[in-house]
Amino acid sequence: MKIAAIICEFNPLHTGHKHLLAFAQNNADKVVCIMSGNFTQRGMPACADKYSRARHAILAGADMVIELPTIFATASAENFALGGIYMTKILNADFVVFGSECGDIARLRQCADTIDLPEIQQKIKNELKKGVTYPKAIALATGLAELDKPNNTLAIEYIRALHKLNCNASPLTIKREDNYNSSLPHAYASSALLRADPNLRQQYTFNYVTQDIIDNVEQKYCDFVPLYMSLISPEELQPIEGVTEGLENRIADAEKMLGYEHFIEQIKTKRYTRLKLQRIILNAILRITKENVEESKNAPIPIKILAVRKSATTLLPDQIAIEDKITERADKLYAALTGKSVPTKLQVIDC
Repeated sequence: MKIAAIICEFNPLHTGHKHLLAFAQNNADKVVCIMSGNFTQRGMPACADKYSRARHAILAGADMVIELPTIFATASAENFALGGIYMTKILNADFVVFGSECGDIARLRQCADTIDLPEIQQKIKNELKKGVTYPKAIALATGLAELDKPNNTLAIEYIRALHKLNCNASPLTIKREDNYNSSLPHAYASSALLRADPNLRQQYTFNYVTQDIIDNVEQKYCDFVPLYMSLISPEELQPIEGVTEGLENRIADAEKMLGYEHFIEQIKTKRYTRLKLQRIILNAILRITKENVEESKNAPIPIKILAVRKSATTLLPDQIAIEDKITERADKLYAALTGKSVPTKLQVIDC
């Protein structure tokens, strides 16, 4: 039996994701999704709780959904990929399947191999010091300008993680033909666009998805952030993952009475982009430290099954009872933001 793994967020699941699942099904007997929980790589709460999104994945064609622990799910591309591939290896998956703007595995492998060269690593560090984004730094350091794309960057990190972890899964990519961030979608619309514009959901996602979307959860989180951050001292911020170069003082000194947007604009720089700051702020709230992150790379990873298709229960691995306090804190925060408790038991879905 061939197993394909998809590392995903499905925030929300849409017709493009359905296409990716179908591609995986054409290459394997079973498809397992390794999915972010209640908070995502953007450092923001997901638009629907993790059990709802896991159910959406099963209804769209997946056979099983496993949670990617929060410490990886809310991390940079490198650590997000590392966590996902670690779980891919545990599953003994034959393939890891992902979308990319490039659509060319040979090209992506070439870039992954190039990135790990010592001289390229130094070039990347030099570019990052100038304040450019990580995808842009990779493009400039390698000379492969077309790889200055977010999904290509993540694809490259998957391939690098396969090498680092000696994972035998073969990478498979499907080309993303459209500009997913366009305000005028064509064949597919991005998750970002569907979160922002409810009017597009009828065409680009599914009824079983739209009924579970909580449109105000992100705004509630943004209202909460300045209040919480006003209580944290620079000394408490220093050990937090992502805090470097005196950022703790910029955060502590920033005015927090005028709301989230004003707070972010005060501390944003070329080096500390909005996306990076969102992750750092969530790290502070969930108390994710640099030490936690380093430990997570060498510790056994918690396995939590969120949903399984009834016909695929043979896929269920032995549950590994490892405490995951960070994910537990994230779930408690999400429940407080949404005002509702979420299920905590494995869903067996007959469809």
